[in-house]
Amino acid sequence: MRVLVTGATGFIGRNLLAVLTADHEVFALTRGEVPDDRQEAHWIEEDLCSLRAASLPAQIDAVVHLAQSRRYREFPDGAADMFAVNVESTFRLLEYARGAGAEIFVLASTGGVYGGSPAPITEDDEIDPVGFYPASKAAAETLASGYDSALATVVLRFFFVYGPGQEKMLVPSLIERVRSGDEIVIDGDPGLRMNPIHVCDAVQAFEPALRLGRSDVFNVAGEEAVSITDLLGVIGQELGTEADVRHTDAEPPGDLVAANRKLKDVLGVTPRISLAEGIRSMLQP
Repeated sequence: MRVLVTGATGFIGRNLLAVLTADHEVFALTRGEVPDDRQEAHWIEEDLCSLRAASLPAQIDAVVHLAQSRRYREFPDGAADMFAVNVESTFRLLEYARGAGAEIFVLASTGGVYGGSPAPITEDDEIDPVGFYPASKAAAETLASGYDSALATVVLRFFFVYGPGQEKMLVPSLIERVRSGDEIVIDGDPGLRMNPIHVCDAVQAFEPALRLGRSDVFNVAGEEAVSITDLLGVIGQELGTEADVRHTDAEPPGDLVAANRKLKDVLGVTPRISLAEGIRSMLQP
């Protein structure tokens, strides 16, 4: 299968290429420099904000759209970039995929499109994005679903993916703060609950998604539901120290625990890496 992957140098993208290049001809799109480890892919340097279809393969079987705006935390100053990458480029890539003969389009989205929920969230639950970034992802999902008559579209909603090499996101940030002995303030006790998934488990969803042959939506989340306090406990145990935690009286924004039964039953992907093992993998030099 000939597969175009955007966001190929990102955290999930780097790990995905290692999987896809074993069995597919992969065209990896990046707006930065091509990495030294090319992973047997055909590299294309192109900015999604000014995407030229002429720079892409004339024929493709599938598109995996992983790219997201680097300014996803910068609202309102980064809103234009978020819209350009998360929404406008999704439309351009859908049009490209349709014209290049693709049979399937896989869109990486976020569990944040749901908003918080006291119960595990299923794919049938209504979305309720809070904030510009999840709203832009929800818009991209809507665009993708509009192409169902032209090609199959599969949406993967990721929940707190983590693993070695990740920077500035929740889990690596907490690891660094526990290691440094910083006080960590948590709204409520025990705080927000979630079920993170290790990146090596998360990328296993793409291969069956590419072969699904129909449109669908999947939560991609781990097996263990933990609070922020629980997560800090696991990190502290693996570091051989105790996190300095202070709880406030503020209510947490609502849990983001995903039901992952559909991931297991339809795509055949069961997360294997425990949270403790996953944290340990991030601490190795």
